[in-house]
Amino acid sequence: MHPDVFEGLLKFFSQRAQVTTLRNRHVVPTERPAVIFSFDDGYVDFLEYALPLLQKYRIKVNLNVICESVCSGTPPWNIQLYDFLNAAPRKLINEIRLPGFNGQLNGDDVDNKRRYGLALSRFLKLRSRKERLKHWSVIRPIIETFGHSDTIRMIRLRDLQSIARDHEIGAHSFTHESMGCEDNSFFAEDLDRCCEFFCKTLNLPLSIYAFPNGSYRPEQIGMLRQRGIKHILLAGERLASTTNPVCPRITVFGDTIEEACFRSLGVRVR
Repeated sequence: MHPDVFEGLLKFFSQRAQVTTLRNRHVVPTERPAVIFSFDDGYVDFLEYALPLLQKYRIKVNLNVICESVCSGTPPWNIQLYDFLNAAPRKLINEIRLPGFNGQLNGDDVDNKRRYGLALSRFLKLRSRKERLKHWSVIRPIIETFGHSDTIRMIRLRDLQSIARDHEIGAHSFTHESMGCEDNSFFAEDLDRCCEFFCKTLNLPLSIYAFPNGSYRPEQIGMLRQRGIKHILLAGERLASTTNPVCPRITVFGDTIEEACFRSLGVRVR
């Protein structure tokens, strides 16, 4: 989303709703709908583009970070893949051969690459970490052969600590795996690492957890609640309750302010 479109979205809701936080959503006056802005992953563009606009409109938001990426500065595998697909030629991309994946890139244009990238990403997201790493061992050498080093930068620890003074920080898992494809012991270990990162590194309690890729097992919600997680964020493309600790979210994107506003209200734009 272009910063101008994001600013238009902030203006739209500032005038029509009560923009609030997860912590305060239950105290919003009933005459105005409550709106919470929630960001996942923790890219530097949040720091460079979103944060100045949030300060301008005095809006506080929720940012859910991939703990491992904060520590390493390396984006998750799917972002590395998207950046490679965006820059690489079709001939090199079509060297990717994975058992069970029959996708083929038929053109170098943006639309063909987008369709191929979504198909390949979905194929990988629907697998456990162990399975995905086997496929990634095939993809990684092809990416390294291309040698394209430009990729999205991640927010580092010092900046995250600064952001946490004004905004609500949550965990988007430690390793950004699709938890619905993992067993509960994997999820419990990943959650332990998140809690340790928040306690020992950020010096913050972990009260917000957003499932990666909208993927989870129902019993994992119970595991989060047992650990004292107060706000559990899903995907789902549905409006959330102001009182239920489990919150579906609406994905917002768009090339224009009008499109972004429609999507934010749950309207599907073709």
